Amino acid sequence: MTARIPFSSISLVVVLVASLCLPALASAEQKIGYVNPQRIVNETRLGQTAKADLARYMAEKDRAAKQSAAQLTALRKEADAATGADRTRREEQLRRKTEQHEALLAENNRDIRAEETRLLRFVMRQADAVLESIGKKGGYSLILIDPNVVGYVDKASVDITDRVVRELETRSK
Repeated sequence: MTARIPFSSISLVVVLVASLCLPALASAEQKIGYVNPQRIVNETRLGQTAKADLARYMAEKDRAAKQSAAQLTALRKEADAATGADRTRREEQLRRKTEQHEALLAENNRDIRAEETRLLRFVMRQADAVLESIGKKGGYSLILIDPNVVGYVDKASVDITDRVVRELETRSK
């Protein structure tokens, strides 16, 4: 069995090797920034619009789930009230409807997670242009979106999220 090396470890090794191979780069002052994607979503109009779209999508899924649950409740009452062969038939209908309801809930959860991911990617793609601009203007060598990629980041000293939020808001006017 071969051991799998996490992508983040490979990325870190590549950055370190590149720094060692390029003395001018290694000796130059390296400026690193960090951006909190959740704040970009929470603090920009674009992010708020994405959250509102997600809330509407979730409400649609919730309506379908409630409708299915109501049908399930009605079938349960019918099965409880029935007798003999009719009861057996209704219990079978109830069992099938329970399976369908559970499948619907699982599908809704998958769909909601996928939509949430799609909307976050959309917002962050819009922010990418801002990150590139700030990176070039500010002389940043690296701007992290996921601080866990390198193990430790002093977020307080490298957080440029406020700047990205302001720039993104300015561009979306």
